[in-house]
Amino acid sequence: MADPMDPKFTAQNPIVAAAERIRARREIARAVDVAGEAPAMRRPEDAEESLRLFARNAGLGCKRLNAILGERNGVKLIVFERPLRVRLRFREHRVALELDDMHQTIWIRGLDLDGEYQFDPASEVPALINLSKISTEEGYGERLTASSLLKAIASDAELPPPR
Repeated sequence: MADPMDPKFTAQNPIVAAAERIRARREIARAVDVAGEAPAMRRPEDAEESLRLFARNAGLGCKRLNAILGERNGVKLIVFERPLRVRLRFREHRVALELDDMHQTIWIRGLDLDGEYQFDPASEVPALINLSKISTEEGYGERLTASSLLKAIASDAELPPPR
């Protein structure tokens, strides 16, 4: 009889492989949740300060996520200062956040999140609300936080095999 703990046996079993993928997704989501929701010490005054806090939380989540996935295969966060823009990359997925300082809004492109967003002033952590969706559309009023953005961009991430 085959040893069920043998790596050759578990590699051939599709149920074990599916369970490992589910465990990996949960572990990745947990790591992003812990790091990506750091509350601010004080309320941000404008969209620029909120976007900086959002980028900081995304950076913390990226560090935790990259500690699991490995730096080479991890999520890349790029922050441009003037004008303030944030870019996230993971494999073929790309998300761009651009500040519209005049209107105090954020334009997001990528991952089917395209639209104009505004920071929720009542939220403890920087959270964006899509202004481009009308009230009858699915997802209307849902908040987009740094951790939810990281979960969306790394949705197909898999843990490296144990050594």
